[in-house]
Amino acid sequence: MLEHFCECYSDLSGLILCPVLGSITPLFIPNSRIRLIRLIGLCASLITFLYPPVPRIQFDPSTAKSQFVESLRWLPYENIHFYLGIDGISLFFMILTTFLIPICILVGWSGMRSYGKEYITASLIREFLMIAVFCMLDPLLFYVLPESVLIPMLCGAEHLLFAGIKLFLCRGLAQ
Repeated sequence: MLEHFCECYSDLSGLILCPVLGSITPLFIPNSRIRLIRLIGLCASLITFLYPPVPRIQFDPSTAKSQFVESLRWLPYENIHFYLGIDGISLFFMILTTFLIPICILVGWSGMRSYGKEYITASLIREFLMIAVFCMLDPLLFYVLPESVLIPMLCGAEHLLFAGIKLFLCRGLAQ
């Protein structure tokens, strides 16, 4: 029974889709319902945290190979695959990311009155991108996704010059 459950629910793509669905939902709610937006964001991040118990339980630390590997032909004419899997380090960072995002949402809970929808959406998109970075095995997407994690941070910039400075500082610190 447990083996059948683990076979059905060990997919990493479902873990990646949880914050995506959670970030799309508040876009259809008016800004006046900030309480509902905050609650949806917190629930989506908590569901994402509670989603991957099977990889945590069934992960085999005795091997260095990628586990729970999924492959989907994304752009077949360019031989680009949506190729997911986790190893020991990516499992740790995946758990850490899904643990910290609900805390980040709770920290900003009282301060999100005017831009609550944007804060929740950016937090969940950032969670999606970070989980995707840690699970991605395709070299092209592994290169593109870490750069795209910076995009939600730049969305709050009032001026383009300030956004450019923020991006330059983040790239300098990352290298």
